[in-house]
Amino acid sequence: MIVYLILFILATVGIAIIFNTNLSKNKLLKFGSVGLYFFIIEFLLFIVTEDITVPIIILALSAILAILIFAIRGSFILSAKSKIFKYSLIILSLISVFGLSYILIESIMQPIKFEEEKQERYVAAVSELMDIRIAQTFYKREYGKYTSSIDELRNFILKDSISIVKKEGVIPDSIYLKAGNDLAKAEKICLERKIISRDTSKKSVKDSLFKNFDSKKFGYVPFSENILFEMDTATIESGGIKINLFQCCVTNMVLLDGLNRQLILNLDDDAIEANKYPGIKVGSTEENNNNDGNWDKEIEVIILKNK
Repeated sequence: MIVYLILFILATVGIAIIFNTNLSKNKLLKFGSVGLYFFIIEFLLFIVTEDITVPIIILALSAILAILIFAIRGSFILSAKSKIFKYSLIILSLISVFGLSYILIESIMQPIKFEEEKQERYVAAVSELMDIRIAQTFYKREYGKYTSSIDELRNFILKDSISIVKKEGVIPDSIYLKAGNDLAKAEKICLERKIISRDTSKKSVKDSLFKNFDSKKFGYVPFSENILFEMDTATIESGGIKINLFQCCVTNMVLLDGLNRQLILNLDDDAIEANKYPGIKVGSTEENNNNDGNWDKEIEVIILKNK
């Protein structure tokens, strides 16, 4: 913001210089030069920021300042006999301009700041949910079902182990075809004939999957006061087969607590209208979605780059 203010001051000084040179005798050259000079400043701002927001702010501030100047020039303020009265009004006018400018900047910058904060919190929440999904996947592999308890999942990572299968050898195509393209049957035949080997060993969950595991943060919503993610499990039947499901989530109201409430409500309304969950979640207790998350895939790219 300091860079933008410096450019704004330079623009103001430049315009003042133009007004006090010989160009001021020719109104067309005078105002044309001012317009060209200001256009160049705005264009440079647009290139530097790669965004139209800051140039719009500077343009709005300049417009307010210009209106003030013309208002003062054509009013009784400059012709007032009392210096105290005259300068008091000028100071009050300047305070009003800066006050309006601040309100304008805040109204423009607030949604931008909200989006930046939202993105930061979404990335942190998705990172936690991805870890929870990994833990749940291996928990089910060991115990045949998911757990609805964050504490149990945390203990699983800290104290439990998972089965690691070391595979040696390759199943020949001939045996695979004889087994009717049944991989399990072909593998069983190869194991009996000792064509392949499968050795199972146990290894710590933490050492295998979560080498930088922080038990104090696991399961807690980022940027919150020790609030746990909501987690639940369910069983549905599909094609006569019972399927165990889990869901872990956090609402926008919890995750974005402390940010602009109206913008959070707007975000929720957009999600509800699109028939989406108003927050971040992974998995589902209503349908088998292969434990997919409802976040944008770009967030996963950011997380993977930072790991």
